[in-house]
Amino acid sequence: MNKDIRITFRVTPEDYERIKTKADQAHMSVSAYVRAAALRHKVVVVEGLKEQTHEFKGIGRSLNQLTILAHEGRVSVVDLDSVFSALEKNYIGLCELAEQERR
Repeated sequence: MNKDIRITFRVTPEDYERIKTKADQAHMSVSAYVRAAALRHKVVVVEGLKEQTHEFKGIGRSLNQLTILAHEGRVSVVDLDSVFSALEKNYIGLCELAEQERR
């Protein structure tokens, strides 16, 4: 088969050395090794995961801000019921996405 399309991507020198070592151990060229690794693994796309992780990041940012304010002495008591509720809601949503993916 004619291989006339080139794919170029950047890696760190450390990553390149790791890939090259694995290719050498497999007695393959780097391009053959990367091609085999890329084509033999299943890529799973989970719809809705981006929204879930976005929510978790937002909750994490809020908790970090509260922690900073507490360390600065600007807040002393925080009601975290809404945070726990949001975490529980997102966790349930994440479990549902995982369950859908298993099917």
